[in-house]
Amino acid sequence: MKRRQAIRQIVVVSSGLALLPSCDFQSGGQAFKTYKHLPLDKSQFKLIEALQAAIFPTEKMPVNEGETPLDYMLTRINDCYSMDDVGKYLGGLKDFQKGVKSKFSKSFDKLSLEEQTQVLSEEFSKESTSSAKDFLEMNKRLTVEYFTKSEDYQVNHFGYEFIPSRYSGCVSL
Repeated sequence: MKRRQAIRQIVVVSSGLALLPSCDFQSGGQAFKTYKHLPLDKSQFKLIEALQAAIFPTEKMPVNEGETPLDYMLTRINDCYSMDDVGKYLGGLKDFQKGVKSKFSKSFDKLSLEEQTQVLSEEFSKESTSSAKDFLEMNKRLTVEYFTKSEDYQVNHFGYEFIPSRYSGCVSL
């Protein structure tokens, strides 16, 4: 009987050790979503997330529980844009990374708030390549689009009511 328990424990421990290299303990429990037409590694994913936070801080804005602004933007690029546009986006991302790295010798997500603001200003855009400018503009446009098309923004800022609006039962004419 002890031989069976020893063999069982050896199998359990060896399978655990076989699965251990695939575990990522540095992600902080944050899920990394992959997209079919938009192959991003974790550093690029974090850069885009930091870029969105710099463009439109979400501390005071209510965010939809099901979909984050980053999910919206990357899903939109993955599903709605042509493969040429996705290629331009990825090329612009690489050029943007190189431009930030050459100017600040750090990645964008490691920069301070003032340095991130400087990157988003017009001065950095004039120095960068056209593909990096297009990448930055697409991120800005889709980030703002997420918030302006959200239910909270439509209801609280525009007073939008879903059709057919409210029902006024017996109204004297």
